[in-house]
Amino acid sequence: MKFIADVMMGRLAKRLRLLGFDVLYERSFTDNDIIRFSLEQHRVILTRDTELAKRPLATNHCFIKSDNVRYQLKQVLAEFDLAEYAEPLTRCSACNEPLISILKQEVQHLVPQHVYENNQEFSHCPKCERTYWKGTHVKHKNFIS
Repeated sequence: MKFIADVMMGRLAKRLRLLGFDVLYERSFTDNDIIRFSLEQHRVILTRDTELAKRPLATNHCFIKSDNVRYQLKQVLAEFDLAEYAEPLTRCSACNEPLISILKQEVQHLVPQHVYENNQEFSHCPKCERTYWKGTHVKHKNFIS
């Protein structure tokens, strides 16, 4: 399942990406861009914009009911029955690119020393060059709230 989020859904887009879902999001997308990408790439539009949701070509949409990101996430996961398909921390939360595993010795110059010393597994975004590791936010499972 692939999504595209409108400008109001940035926090939701990030959390869905953290769970491994493909969510196209750019603050600069116009409503026409969103509809075009939805149609071309078979993406579900995530929106709270009633005018966008009413547009004839935007029929493949999920109207988000809450302005609270926790409830938004629960709504999307429930509405599309996605919980079992989550693959946390496999996609870049910033640019949506799938992450690749990277050897620990390759990240020593990229992360703080204490992070390097206390973690064994690292991932890297080949597009935006961010480096990821399973920090305390993952251990406490609060990375999606």
